[in-house]
Amino acid sequence: KHKIESKQNVYTLTINKCDHPDVGTYRVLVDNGIDHTEQTAKLHVGVKPKVEAPKPANDQTCVIEQDTQISWKFSGIEKPEVTWLFNGQPLPTDDRFHVTESEDGISTLSIHKAQLADKGTYTAKATNAVGEAEAKTTLNIAGIKPTLTNDLDATLQATKGESMTIKLSATGTPRPDIVWTRGNDELAPNDRIQVTVPTAEGDDTYTLTILNVQPEDQGDYSAKISNVGGTVKSKKCKVAVSKTPEFVTKPTTQEVKQSETAVFEAKVDGYPIPKVIWLLNGKPLTPKDGAQVEMNAPTGDAKLTIPKVD
Repeated sequence: KHKIESKQNVYTLTINKCDHPDVGTYRVLVDNGIDHTEQTAKLHVGVKPKVEAPKPANDQTCVIEQDTQISWKFSGIEKPEVTWLFNGQPLPTDDRFHVTESEDGISTLSIHKAQLADKGTYTAKATNAVGEAEAKTTLNIAGIKPTLTNDLDATLQATKGESMTIKLSATGTPRPDIVWTRGNDELAPNDRIQVTVPTAEGDDTYTLTILNVQPEDQGDYSAKISNVGGTVKSKKCKVAVSKTPEFVTKPTTQEVKQSETAVFEAKVDGYPIPKVIWLLNGKPLTPKDGAQVEMNAPTGDAKLTIPKVD
């Protein structure tokens, strides 16, 4: 362990395989019988950094928007300095990242409200005068799969010409996106279709509003809600469109001379398309009565012509 040598008045103390017990102050005493002198020297033993826990590589998963920590413990003499890297580069200059060191050699990286962009490899690099060591952690960011808290109603009766709204409630992290469909067709916002999504804290309501409802808006409506955590589908809502028949333009009183032709016109609206019946003194008129009845279903225009009034 210890070896002392002398050569040409040069005295050498060799210590093999230095370790902690060898640390201290060494004194050399020189005495020639007449006088003596001494000199001291200190020995410091350095130990390169070493990863103590948990192991040289590991994987962690954090739910998005939640806080997480990555910790590594290093030993070494002198105490190593630890720096952190993200995907081989210095940590982002973001106040969401914070590094703390403990007296027993644990370096902890704290990440506040983890984001998808935080996914990657984090390296803790310990360095002292003797050497260096590093430990890597792969951080995965997971989402919380959407959950339907209030599904669509099974049916909805909409009124032609008015507005209709269907809605559902869903939670998830990050806040889910939604795609509305009618049958197999995706619905995109336009001048008649309005889509709202939650914006305020605690709000989880998604709505689809259709203005000026028309017969072609009938069908099975559903929604697909998704985020990085997964996808969930709503049940179907069957929308039926109807409208109570009404006169847009009413027939007006006519005054004609005998043997002339009388024409009555009206405009109606309703869905399903209403059937128009003309009556004379409470009795329906038919071609047998000499009446000519016309109906333009798409426009709702109805016309009664009575030739040669008697």
